[in-house]
Amino acid sequence: MTHASGEGPDLLGDRLKIGKGFAEDERARIAERLTALGKRLRAYPPGSAELWLSVKNRDRPEQKVTLECRLARAEPLVASSAAPELSTALTEVREDLIGQLDRLKTRRDPRHGPHRP
Repeated sequence: MTHASGEGPDLLGDRLKIGKGFAEDERARIAERLTALGKRLRAYPPGSAELWLSVKNRDRPEQKVTLECRLARAEPLVASSAAPELSTALTEVREDLIGQLDRLKTRRDPRHGPHRP
């Protein structure tokens, strides 16, 4: 499903790699949960931004979800969550990564940072 704004789960389609701990048939549900990343990734041409999602010890107390964003000409951005509920963990890594992408954009383009007198 593509949203009119171009921010739907399809934007994440080729960029999202499902790793350890997830099944391929979960991709649509995961992409829907991560849709808010689309606005930030839209600025990067296809092939210059990839997302890697994995989970260790799924459905156990020590569960850890990791979302890595690899951007051209930048160090990888990594967000992780130890939330016991998978949906909560996915939301936490999404929000953390959005914050990291926003800070990266501000560092790269000072026009988007705070205005100084």
